[in-house]
Order: sequence, then structure tokens, then C-alpha cells
Amino acid sequence: MANNIHSHRIYWLDYAKVLGIFLVIYGHGGLCGDQLTPYIFSFHMPMFFIVSGMLYKPAPLRDTIIKNWKCLMLPYFLLNFLCYLPQLTFSALKGSLSINSVASNWGAVLLGLGYESNGLVPISTPCWFIYALFLAKLILAMFHRANQTVAMMALSMCAILATILLQTYNIDLLIPFDSTLLAIPFISVGYILKDKIIACVQKIDVVSIALFFLITALCVYMVKANGRVDMNTCLVGKSLLMFYATGILASTAFLKLCYAIYALFANSKVVMGGVILLSQSTLLYIAFNLTAISYTKILFERLLHVSTDGGYMGLIAAILVFLGHVPLCILAINKFPILIGKRK
Repeated sequence: MANNIHSHRIYWLDYAKVLGIFLVIYGHGGLCGDQLTPYIFSFHMPMFFIVSGMLYKPAPLRDTIIKNWKCLMLPYFLLNFLCYLPQLTFSALKGSLSINSVASNWGAVLLGLGYESNGLVPISTPCWFIYALFLAKLILAMFHRANQTVAMMALSMCAILATILLQTYNIDLLIPFDSTLLAIPFISVGYILKDKIIACVQKIDVVSIALFFLITALCVYMVKANGRVDMNTCLVGKSLLMFYATGILASTAFLKLCYAIYALFANSKVVMGGVILLSQSTLLYIAFNLTAISYTKILFERLLHVSTDGGYMGLIAAILVFLGHVPLCILAINKFPILIGKRK
């Protein structure tokens, strides 16, 4: 059963978000090693944007700004502040705290930077995703009165052309608007092809299973051919077309895998409840995972004298970081829902 009959919620998308978040953790800090990184980065962020498109509901610009300020940008600033507190404390104790360092960090936050640039140092670099998603929704809302399929196709073409122009002339927009441009086609695919994606993912027969393995093999080949990609830094590999093809196909295959896992536990209320809880805490995972990874790596190196750069120790570290967020997720949902874009 794909969905609860009393709800329009697509429950296997919760699995996709939770497993996607685990891949975000595993792909950060060198935990998965250099060999697996290109494969994870080829689809984990495109998948999140495609899912965002599947869940997107067109609304007027004013309503979109108000809703997404509360759901995305307010958590964005609050989570960055929480990530900043340890850094602020250590800097104060060391006597290295200065106005310039504070301005450098918060200047990067205001601009939505996901990497160091022009003397600006982000506090939580993965938060670029929240900023870029907010910008994308604002752009889409400007055309909410138009035919959405036509508008999104046109916006996607413009975004692709703008990306080609920016990359041809090596232009860095500083704010994550270039990442937003990369994201718009993925969001559009999720919105326009939502019904087809759902039908494809939920169809389980010999042909669809064979197609799953064929697409997976094709994606492995395309990743090898195209090279490393990264939506944060707008690294698209050797071919922008291959970047989008891999992102869309691999995301679809991943969603099908998530549906299969969901089907295995569909009758377990405990598992489903846990998955929904973690799925609702996506923003918290995005903000805190790199900080948690850095402390976990230090503990492994100093206490166990082992490296977490790849191999099974990297996987164990990723699992510990993932599970370590669970108490924070429960706390946020019950006491501080504002941190995950919700209200009590």
C-alpha cells in the first residue's frame, strides 16, 4: 500500500528523505572515501530538489514569502546561530574573537554561501540548500498564475542557459543563486512528472525491476564518464546534460529502492513513526551534520586511534552521527518546532 487511505501523504517519500539525509552525512567529511563520493554526489541533492518539486504547491508570491520565511529562512538563521555557539565559545576562550571574524561568518550566512569566498566563511555550509530552495520557490511563485507546466519548462530552459553562460565565463554569483539555477530543472521534473514518477516507482514487476538495475548500471557508467559533481559549488562535471541525466535517472532509481524498503515495513507503525519523525527533521540534519562529523572524527582518532576516511570505520561514523541526531530531532519536534519550520 503506497499511502494511508486517510491521508494524501506519500509515505515512501519520507523514507527517501531519511535515507537521503544519511547519504548526505556519509558523503561529507570524507567518510565514504574518494571512490564513493562521486556516486553519492551525483544524485543525493538532485533527489531532494526533485522531491521538493513533487511536494510543491503553487501559491502567490506574497503567500510563498510568508510561508517559506517561517518554514525555511527562520530555521536557516536559527540553526546557523546554534551551530555558531560552540565556535563563538572556543574563540572567546582562545581570545581570538574579533569583529572581523564575526562579520566574516554572518556575512556568509546572510548571503547563503556554502563555501569560503572573498574572506567570507560560512558557519554551516550545508545550509546553502535551504537558502537555494527558498530562492527557487520565490522564482516559481512569480509565475503562479501561468500554466505551471509551461512556466516550469520555460524557467528550466532559462536556468540551463544561464548556467551555461555563468560557467563559460567563470562567474561566481557569491549568493547561491547559481545553485538555485541548477536546482530549478530538478524541481520542475518533480512537479511536472510527479504522477509518472509515482507510477514508475510503485510499479513492481519483472520488467520494472530489470529496468531498475539497467538504469542503475547506466548511472554508474555516466558518473565515471562525467566525473565529480557538486551542486553547492556548481561543479557539473564534463557535461551539463550528463549531470542532469544522471541526477534524474539515479534519483528515480533511488526512489524506487526507497519504495521497496517502505513496502517491507509498511505494516510497522513503530518504524513508520520513526521515519516520519526523522523526515520532519531534515533541516536539523542539514545544519548540524558537518559539525557532528568533525567531532566524531576527532573522537575516533584520539580515542580509538583509527581513521574514518572511507572503509567500514567511515560507515560506522556516519551511522553514529545519523543516530546521534535522533534525540535532537525529538527535542526539536516536541519543544522547539520552529527549528524545523513548524509550529506547535
